[in-house]
Amino acid sequence: MYQRILQNSKVPVTSRVRYALAYFMVRRAARIGWGIRFKKLFGLHPEYKLPCSKEFEKAHKEYWKPFSNNINMETFRVCCNISSNSDPRFIPEEIVMSDIEATLNQDVSIGYYNNKSLYNQWSPENVFPVEYIHNVDGEFLDSNLEAITFDDLVAIAADLSYPVVIKPTVDSGGGKNVFFPKTPEELIELMKANKNIVVQELIKQHEFFNNYNHHGLNTIRITLYRSVVDNSVNILNSTLRMGLGGSLDNETAGGIYSLIKKNGHLNGYALDKYGTKYLTHPDTNIDFNGRIPAMEELLDLAKELHIKFSMPGL
Repeated sequence: MYQRILQNSKVPVTSRVRYALAYFMVRRAARIGWGIRFKKLFGLHPEYKLPCSKEFEKAHKEYWKPFSNNINMETFRVCCNISSNSDPRFIPEEIVMSDIEATLNQDVSIGYYNNKSLYNQWSPENVFPVEYIHNVDGEFLDSNLEAITFDDLVAIAADLSYPVVIKPTVDSGGGKNVFFPKTPEELIELMKANKNIVVQELIKQHEFFNNYNHHGLNTIRITLYRSVVDNSVNILNSTLRMGLGGSLDNETAGGIYSLIKKNGHLNGYALDKYGTKYLTHPDTNIDFNGRIPAMEELLDLAKELHIKFSMPGL
């Protein structure tokens, strides 16, 4: 890939050098970051480092050769040993970060779309949690994003049903800085102490998800891809994320996740951040073979939202 960048005669030489350096830095950061994670994973599960068959590893290298002549086999071996699936299309993590994501996600407004205060403004009604109050750069806003006074904030807080949820509107990965105030006084103190947050209703989850873990909200993450060939929206994968031992559902917070098959059923096991495999949920002893309720409708909704968020004017 370095050679393709440097040999692109349509781009000035100085730009080629700058692009190649930027590419190298992202590739290096991905290799270092995932190297640390894989080192810990292999320390816990050395069996995941075992090579797969030469035939499968050769097919994997050939598939990704257009990106690099030196394919890191760690991702493939981990995926193969966990799932017993030898699909050569398992994507090496450094290629995901430096080539695929860097190419497909160049929209400078992506950070704007990540702002949770805007979700209900763009989405169909009753898709996202009801919002009560926003704090944007220190300014209080109501559910319609209209400016309110501190006295208005106190009045709104007094009328809410508790507990409610406070979460950052941006940079909220891993479930960090999420609070569940139980009184108006607690809510007001948190609103004064934090900026760029939103106050939402506390959702009561479906019994199917509650059976796995009732300590917090279990969620489904759906990854979509808009084709560069025909502009169609495609589902890449779906995952049920669950809390464990009182944690939030995020893997960085100690949660576990189970992939969802195309027929809507879970794939038989769940994993944590470092590859520990669970055939049943440790808290509730429920296996990972159930079928997600209304999965087809959920996928259709995800595609609809994908279009609205990537093209808000539609």
